[in-house]
Amino acid sequence: MKKETKKILIIIVILIISMIAFNRLSILLVRKGNGYGSDVLNFYKQPRDTIDMIVLGSSHAYTSLNPYLIESKTNLKTYDFCTQQQPLWITYYYLKEALKYQHPKYIVLEAHMAVVGNNDYAEEQVNRDAIDKMKFSTNKIDVIKNSVENKDDRVSYYLNIIKYHSRYKELNKIDIKTAFLGYTVDNKGYIALEETGYIFNNESEFTDNESELYKKNKEYLYKIINLTKKENIDLIIVKTPTSYNYEEMSRLNHIKRIAEENDILFLDYINNMTDLNLDYNKDFYDVGHLNKNGSIKFTNKFIENLE
Repeated sequence: MKKETKKILIIIVILIISMIAFNRLSILLVRKGNGYGSDVLNFYKQPRDTIDMIVLGSSHAYTSLNPYLIESKTNLKTYDFCTQQQPLWITYYYLKEALKYQHPKYIVLEAHMAVVGNNDYAEEQVNRDAIDKMKFSTNKIDVIKNSVENKDDRVSYYLNIIKYHSRYKELNKIDIKTAFLGYTVDNKGYIALEETGYIFNNESEFTDNESELYKKNKEYLYKIINLTKKENIDLIIVKTPTSYNYEEMSRLNHIKRIAEENDILFLDYINNMTDLNLDYNKDFYDVGHLNKNGSIKFTNKFIENLE
């Protein structure tokens, strides 16, 4: 009996060691780039229930809302939990993931991808940036199912070592520090863009008309709304400065009406550009993104409107 127990214990230990080794190897090989939003691994390092405001969305969010400035002026600990071109269904699962570890007072949803998204699935690189470094869980399985169309392709998301096994040829110090020393990029998810000399021409086609959102976007917008209501979290929907055509502006109007019907604060900075004190010659990185100076001005106005 003792021999059998010893064998079982040895097997269990071997399995645990194997799982840990496989996890470290997966983290070692996965692509680390943080130029496109939050370092998901860093979010997991935040102490539980210490974040007061979580910003969700795409690059329009993580280049515009400066969490350091929000925290210094409001004492609301803030984190931009965003990734590039993040479709609304991934945003919903990011919200669910965040709520496993934090219970913020505010969720800020940047609305750009709800406006411009018109497909059921995003490009692989968009999915990879958002999904690869999420902890394995039923939530990760769900986001993969709803983000990756081809079932055969989903396997490399469940076991991302399949995708990145050949990256051993290009491993560097950051890969090793991340996998074995717990290194992460601690920037609260915020990316401060430099000046490019871009001159912003506000050519939005303003209208009071409304257009329906793409079906999948509308479905997940309501999922986000309903989940924040269920968790008694104040949802704020924001549209950062950019230029929209007639159809996009009509969709933005539809989101605004949904917000009004659900008693959600909607901060529309496209239709209120003059109030931002932005310099069109100096404060934009490109048509959809503010540079560092622009984000400071924008964040100050956001804080003012929040109070």
